[in-house]
Amino acid sequence: MRKLLLVFLLLPLISLSQTLDYETITQSKPFKISGQVSANGVYYTSNQNNSREPFTYFLQGALNVSIYSFSIPISYSFSNQGEDLGYQLPFDFNRISLHPKYKWITGHIGNVNMTFSPYTLNGHQFTGGGVDLTPPGPLKVSAMAGRLLKATNDDDDPRTIPAFNRMGYGLKTSFEKERYKIGVIGFYAKDDQTSIDSIPEAKGVLPQENLVISLEGEVKLGRSFSLQAEYAATAITKDTRSEETDLSEVSPIAAFFNNRASTEYYNALRTRLGYAIGRVNLGLGYERIDPGYETLGAYFFNNDFENITLDVSNTFFKDKLTLAINIGYQRDDLDNLKANNTNRTIGSLNATLAVSERLNIAGSYSNFTTFTNIKPNQFDEINDADLLDEQIEELDYRQLSQTATMTISYTLSQKETSRQNLTLNYALNDVANEQGGIVRLGDASTFHNMNLGHTIDFSERNLSISTSVNGTYNTIGREEATTWGPTVSIGKRYFEKTLNTRLSAGYNTSNSSTAKTNIANLRGAITYTLKERHNFNLNGVQLFRSGGSNGDLSEFTATFGYNYAFGLKKPKINFKRKPKKPKEDNDSIKIQYRKYRFEGLPKDITPQLLALPEKEGFAHIIKDQKGELSELGEQLKETEEKDKRVYKEIGISYLKAMDAYFDFAEFYNEKLYEAYLKLVQEAREIDRQIRDEFTVLSAKINSAEEKNDEDLERQKVLEKRYESHTLLLNSLIKWDLTSFDIKSPEGDLKALKKRNASKVFSMYQNEKSEDHIIKFIEIRLADMFHKLLKE
Repeated sequence: MRKLLLVFLLLPLISLSQTLDYETITQSKPFKISGQVSANGVYYTSNQNNSREPFTYFLQGALNVSIYSFSIPISYSFSNQGEDLGYQLPFDFNRISLHPKYKWITGHIGNVNMTFSPYTLNGHQFTGGGVDLTPPGPLKVSAMAGRLLKATNDDDDPRTIPAFNRMGYGLKTSFEKERYKIGVIGFYAKDDQTSIDSIPEAKGVLPQENLVISLEGEVKLGRSFSLQAEYAATAITKDTRSEETDLSEVSPIAAFFNNRASTEYYNALRTRLGYAIGRVNLGLGYERIDPGYETLGAYFFNNDFENITLDVSNTFFKDKLTLAINIGYQRDDLDNLKANNTNRTIGSLNATLAVSERLNIAGSYSNFTTFTNIKPNQFDEINDADLLDEQIEELDYRQLSQTATMTISYTLSQKETSRQNLTLNYALNDVANEQGGIVRLGDASTFHNMNLGHTIDFSERNLSISTSVNGTYNTIGREEATTWGPTVSIGKRYFEKTLNTRLSAGYNTSNSSTAKTNIANLRGAITYTLKERHNFNLNGVQLFRSGGSNGDLSEFTATFGYNYAFGLKKPKINFKRKPKKPKEDNDSIKIQYRKYRFEGLPKDITPQLLALPEKEGFAHIIKDQKGELSELGEQLKETEEKDKRVYKEIGISYLKAMDAYFDFAEFYNEKLYEAYLKLVQEAREIDRQIRDEFTVLSAKINSAEEKNDEDLERQKVLEKRYESHTLLLNSLIKWDLTSFDIKSPEGDLKALKKRNASKVFSMYQNEKSEDHIIKFIEIRLADMFHKLLKE
């Protein structure tokens, strides 16, 4: 029955994928390749740390092959980082994936990941295939099938993570209209208990099976209110070897699942009520996840908690002041079964103030409070012979945490020859443990950090100098420590800014009651851009440390890399016969300049010429030459009925007046696409770093005889970071922009391109470096993407 249901759901998808639009094919560019490839290496040597590999390489890239209306993005990542670990992991370090695209059909093939929702499939890597179908109309469909974990036998190495071969299947359907949206998600995964030689029960690895069904929806209530909600139910069998049972009355999804004695059912609920009018945004959210809720479609999952959140943001004084406030409350132990429960409250405030064109101030404050109430055990209380400790046993425990930051930036001068900026940063972190309303000596720690920096940029000399002073003061319990030191950095650009060099030196000294440590470091960096598409970089860091309990340290790290952004295309092939040229009219003329060619009567050519700025997308950025173009436009109208030779000369002059804008239009499209590729590349790199860090830390925890509380806490932090970033990366990959999307944008991308064109054109005229322009566009793209993700 389940197989028939799956066929029924997938049959229309197979039919849809066979539909071809031949008219679109003949109007598209026949062949084009674009993308970005990079190769990086890291060399490391140290007189103490010999466990780290001396050389590590990374090969990464994104390739987009377009054949008419078909688009096949390909991404890959290879490294020797996982070759010499000495133990086994149930996933691959090296990955390659293809993402073919045709109109509204996008495929995912290879080592890929997809996200349906936080409670079902959430960024888990799999080897297999997936598809996203977004046809015109309200119906949207996503599906996947593949191997979630590969079979990994236990080899008696405590660092090895054994696993069964785990297959997963998912389907997400949604029906979206302007004022409402409703969706259904199904995810199923099962371990093959015969895929490994023996079941490593000692490591807690058992064959599992999981089915998750989720309902999600969104509705707009009037003009200002919106309501979002998701409900998920999961059925998970902890050991598929246990005997079968009848649990049809336990959960609504029990009828679709292989119920066994080890099967458990849990629920999750998330909802948010939003209000937006003008620049005011208000949101009230609620989330509840049952103790034990789990899905095999996510690497990490927190459960047994209830959240209530409130967020408000607004701007004041003509958008000069922006305020955002967040307040939340969380509690755990929903079933009242733990030895102690924890309640947390959080409040945060973020503010930015543009005092003037030169002075900007930004600040934030957050306050976390955690309550732990100890529940007395009846037998402990009966058998307690010490009546004097009763007061202590009744005390509640509370942990307080405060964080505050402030940044002040001031522009000292904005001369044509030099620009100077002064920046002050301050950060405060304060943590205290409170019992019975009292913070005892030694139960509090405070961390202060301040940085004062000055930068001067000599634009004509392509020279920049930065100096800064850093200082920290912190108390941990009864201990105090201070660290301070200066840093100086000099950057110089050569050969029309294609070769950038930077040298910096830093020194700091740390003092505490137990030790004194001095650290000096020297840094050097060289980047070279060849023909705008080839980028070479070399960085070196030499660090010296004296003092401390571990003795003197000397270590050197060098990183070198190559990056190439490319775009190849072949000329367009016209399948249609060329129409016969009509007989030329005696009054017909020809105007040809660069790629533009106009033929016909002057009265027919004039509207086409005057519409060019709007057609090319830079009508709103024409400023300095606007008067000249307007005058030439009037002359075109005046000479339509006069001398054809004079009209033709004026027409060519009009096109020449826009010459700079024609070059800019092509330049802007290229840099916008390169900025998008760079954004995806950086997101992939961060994803790799977080995953690798978590893997190494997990291996360390699993191999340790005694668990370290600090490592466990750090593991939780990495878990949350990985969940958030995976959602971000998957959504970014789904965005899947092509060069055609850049040239003919729609919706938010079109608005972004138009909104920033004037600023980019100004930088283009002032000969700003391409890296500077790409970075500017990348920041705007990331900001737009984050806003779309929140929506």
